[in-house]
Amino acid sequence: MNKDFILSVFIAATLAVSPLSASESSQTQAPVDKVEAKELPPYEMNRGAVFAEDELLAAALGESFSAMITAVQNGEITDRHISTEDQQRHSFFMGALRRLATDPDPSSALPLVLKSFSPDGGKSFLISVAFMSPHEQGNQIEKIIEFHAYPYVDGYRFRSPFEYRTRTLDMLEVDEVRYHFQSSFDRAQAEEFARFKKDFEARVGMPTTDLEYFCFETLDEVLRAYGIVYDCTRCNWLKEDLGFMDNDGRVFVTGTGNERFIFDYLVDYMSRYCDDDGDLYPPFVYGMAAYYGGYGLGGDDIETLKSQFRDELAARPDMNFLEEFHKGRKSSIRRHFTYFVISAFLCEEVLDRHGFDEVMKLARSGRSGEQFFETLESMLGVGEDDFHEFITQLIREDD
Repeated sequence: MNKDFILSVFIAATLAVSPLSASESSQTQAPVDKVEAKELPPYEMNRGAVFAEDELLAAALGESFSAMITAVQNGEITDRHISTEDQQRHSFFMGALRRLATDPDPSSALPLVLKSFSPDGGKSFLISVAFMSPHEQGNQIEKIIEFHAYPYVDGYRFRSPFEYRTRTLDMLEVDEVRYHFQSSFDRAQAEEFARFKKDFEARVGMPTTDLEYFCFETLDEVLRAYGIVYDCTRCNWLKEDLGFMDNDGRVFVTGTGNERFIFDYLVDYMSRYCDDDGDLYPPFVYGMAAYYGGYGLGGDDIETLKSQFRDELAARPDMNFLEEFHKGRKSSIRRHFTYFVISAFLCEEVLDRHGFDEVMKLARSGRSGEQFFETLESMLGVGEDDFHEFITQLIREDD
């Protein structure tokens, strides 16, 4: 008889005679430990990167970092992750973080921790993180941000590395302005700025306040100080590129190497302290800034701007200043927005005829300029019909 057949019959008979119940079967099997799936962190580590050499420190940093990254992605940053004081102190840094907030998406690329090191023997850590986004060609870097982690309760808190990165800057006080700078310093420029600041505060009826003025030589230095190592949305820096206020107006930062950068200071100052009713007309505010501080990075003064407009009018005799004004940012002369510069000419004229209070009335002519031409006509007798001719007269060379 076939041996395989005999064996199969024997097995069947054995099972039929002594079947095991489910309970008996479970008692005879070795117990199996239940293994819970470990929750993956909301980030990845670059090859060779560790939070800290000490395993306990690395674990604590990793746990706190996971909570902070999750809060950033969900737009739920709290005092536990970044202190309320640091959120206010470094609002520029916080703006970069808040732009990272996204709805949870399993297909999104995880943040990549590039490196972590301690500048003080393990007390705090500087952690560089690349925030990625998926593209057809593969993951691409959106931002690289550096965090300064320091002990808090039983873990770590995070903040901008601004204080650490600026700790070695030289410092010098000029009246109510405390300057922070790398090497060279133009005291005459600083004194002129301090005088303007004090006078302008008095004109708008605000008390004189102390100001920390950080004068970086380049825009890249500004970014590096804040911990914004790279930002693909600001490669050309078309916004907040020259100077801005931070820490609720207590700090002014510029990457122009200019101790007298009135242009962006005035714009931020008015937006912060003179816009309670939300009625500031931005083009005219920029015009005021150009009049008082010179236009933008080059600092072209009012007479230089008039000369540029005369040359442009000679080259384009059919140009209409009213049409150019209404084009907004679509019109520029010598890379200066036309409606900003025209506003500077109007600011000078109103100031000469009526004084600063009337200038402020024109500045408060509505967010979209709803009352701008009506107010202008009541002050200077100029309407839209004769706007071009009036501006042409303003830019004429003095005899």
